[in-house]
Amino acid sequence: MSVMENLSDHTLQINAWIGLCQLDRTFPDALRNLGYTVDIIDPSFVHEGDSVNPDLILTSRAHNHSIIIDCKSYFIKEEQNQKYESIHHSPEVLLTRGIVSAADATEDFDAEFSYSSFEDLDENPHLPENDFAVVHFDEDANQYIIRTLDNYEFNLVDLQDEFPIFTNTRRLPTDYFPFDVGTGDDDYRQFTISILQSTVHVALKQNTFDADDLLEDAHPLWVDLDNNLKNELRAHTETILTEYQRQGLDEHIEKVQAGRKDEWRVVSKSLQALQRKVDGFVDDVQEKLEQTSLDDFE
Repeated sequence: MSVMENLSDHTLQINAWIGLCQLDRTFPDALRNLGYTVDIIDPSFVHEGDSVNPDLILTSRAHNHSIIIDCKSYFIKEEQNQKYESIHHSPEVLLTRGIVSAADATEDFDAEFSYSSFEDLDENPHLPENDFAVVHFDEDANQYIIRTLDNYEFNLVDLQDEFPIFTNTRRLPTDYFPFDVGTGDDDYRQFTISILQSTVHVALKQNTFDADDLLEDAHPLWVDLDNNLKNELRAHTETILTEYQRQGLDEHIEKVQAGRKDEWRVVSKSLQALQRKVDGFVDDVQEKLEQTSLDDFE
């Protein structure tokens, strides 16, 4: 089973957007060519009394422009439209609140909001009647075609001119954002696999480690994650290690207190034994993932 099959559509979309900003021979770099980079992933902030939580923000310093992206299935809530429209028409708040850091704080800074989905949102009853962009990851027999819907294009001409983007592949990148923990059991299981594998990687390099060490090893864009998401992932990481210590991982690592945070110390007499133990845990989680896929197929 491929990693792509293990991830939710939500997580795959995030990976695809990030992939468009990377130099990758297997996936188009249309947004990278315009200078877009990942500014922040899963930002959470309050604006005009409302909690706002898009999935990611991409920023081009060359164009002094940001794309605020919310990855959807098919469902759109009207209240989300109102929240995002407020940001859409007052983009300077992203600078004054420190949400966007890769742009220049000048009057010509602009930001646009976009929904994206694997589904065609064209007939969605809650599609807003405003100047949002709506991006469809349209899959045919040979590839994904990333297109904007009619009447829902980007206002920045150079950006809109890149669409449609022909990927020439039906495989989306998965390594940039390898897991999420709030979108379903499969994503959480993939996260569990990543943390278990990183436990071995880090143990080979250092005798003590904390949750951040594991997450930096497991997540290529750890530094770009919002602080709230980081805290959530730290808590889940500690839960996973505690659970697997009950299942025998305590023979190889032990929990120690280091000031206000927890750390783990390698006590295994054999790192090969640690590797074998973790491999067994990973196989069990992988089996559950495969069973979920079989159930979905049936």
